[in-house]
Amino acid sequence: MAIMDIARDDGDVDGWLEAVDALAGLTAEPAYVDALQADGMTDENFATIVRRVLPTATQKQLNLFRLLRWKSRLSLGPSIASYLHEVADEERGVLRAVVTTAVELDEDRRRQVGERITSATGRAVEMETRVDPAIMGGMVVRIGDQMVDGSTRARLQKLRASLERAVS
Repeated sequence: MAIMDIARDDGDVDGWLEAVDALAGLTAEPAYVDALQADGMTDENFATIVRRVLPTATQKQLNLFRLLRWKSRLSLGPSIASYLHEVADEERGVLRAVVTTAVELDEDRRRQVGERITSATGRAVEMETRVDPAIMGGMVVRIGDQMVDGSTRARLQKLRASLERAVS
């Protein structure tokens, strides 16, 4: 990806990740994209908005935003940010995991879950936790497009299906 090549050449991958996160924020809503790409939006006003959202924007980063605007591709902001984070994580050997539980995990349990994921995958893990009371208990772990559902809700659904097959 050209953006990652530029980020590496600049020696500022983290700065570029921050920039694409700002881009994702600016373009998260179709109404924002429409306003930023509107005919009445001057380049000067556009640059002012970008600098308010990302005061540390370099000229290259600002030029990326301008290019996307000029090509009417600002709506790709969230996808660009997501992809750039994936590439950076891959290069750093980091996995991103989303762990959903019925109740908030305390710090000790959070550490234990992170260690188990690291042990199972052999890679460093950046873990996000979410709470969803609907899973009733246990946890659901998502790493990329893989999911391990150890929730009580899933177990009950399997038991129900098994009982329904036995009755049929």
